Amino acid sequence: MASDARPSGLRAAQREATRQRIVQVAVELLIDRGPAATTTVEVQRVGGFSRGALLHHFPTREAMLGATIRELMERNEAAVAQASAEVSPELDRVTRAVRVLGASMVRPAFVAELELWAAARTDDALREVLRHEEKRARRDLYRVVDEVFGEDLVASERYPLVASMTVQFLRGLAISDVLRGERRGTERLLTQWAAIARAVLDGRPLDVDGSDT
Repeated sequence: MASDARPSGLRAAQREATRQRIVQVAVELLIDRGPAATTTVEVQRVGGFSRGALLHHFPTREAMLGATIRELMERNEAAVAQASAEVSPELDRVTRAVRVLGASMVRPAFVAELELWAAARTDDALREVLRHEEKRARRDLYRVVDEVFGEDLVASERYPLVASMTVQFLRGLAISDVLRGERRGTERLLTQWAAIARAVLDGRPLDVDGSDT
């Protein structure tokens, strides 16, 4: 029985390794060339996969793109860890959290994920696949955001509003950053948003320019 199980287990491991390689190639294409260029034919060509192997794991392009969300989230989480090591620990906690998240969310993997969601607007099949991934992706994203802000801030009754608005603000910033292509304006906006977030958490009013009163 054991001798029969080993070859079966080996085949299963090989199939999973092939699946992971397909996803990796698809993610690289998404990051480098965008959703429109990330087709099953192009993934097959770039990765050197047989057509049968690719279709065995992903019978449709939409299924393949849906599978990239997990890998993109893992890369985004790694980007947060890297940014956390790079941003000064001397900053106040709110400013540091906003800057860590801001630094990670303008990186290619995060922008590629946003591009996938945007592409689903006019692609019913892709939208249906991504809806299946959305709850898990959202849960993972907010878990990371909570970790960056820290337990004390997360415990504030005002924190859910700050977390939600920070995510929405940084998503918009990531897209506008692609168009602007410069960081000076981004740094200013991050500073302003950190001031707003601190005031909300403290229950203080704001001036109309977003600065603390």
